[in-house]
Amino acid sequence: MSFFNFLGSVASILGAIFALMAWIKASKIEQELQTEKARQSKKITVALHNGDTKIDLPIELTRAELTRAEVLGRIGMIPMQESGKRFQLKYTNTSEFLKQIGNIMRNPEEDILTIPCNKDEIKQFNLY
Repeated sequence: MSFFNFLGSVASILGAIFALMAWIKASKIEQELQTEKARQSKKITVALHNGDTKIDLPIELTRAELTRAEVLGRIGMIPMQESGKRFQLKYTNTSEFLKQIGNIMRNPEEDILTIPCNKDEIKQFNLY
């Protein structure tokens, strides 16, 4: 009978150790999830840039929403100088635009999506 008592004690100790290890691992995973959630909810600013002129667009995106389609859709919601006309920004049709979005998604320190453009591209928006 004492053998079974010993075996039960060992099993209880091992169970407690494994439970402690599982709790530590779950705590680490919870902390990582909270960190990632905070990173994904960080605001990204979209700005048009021409020489010395930099205009922050009235668009607020979270990092989780930052996709090519979402950026272009939000830019499309900005009022135009000519009502009913669609915007044109040459930079948004380049691979550099997609690379910049990818860099912002990977790098938590980057929080500005800068779209280089000429004066005519800026003038097409009714930003004032």
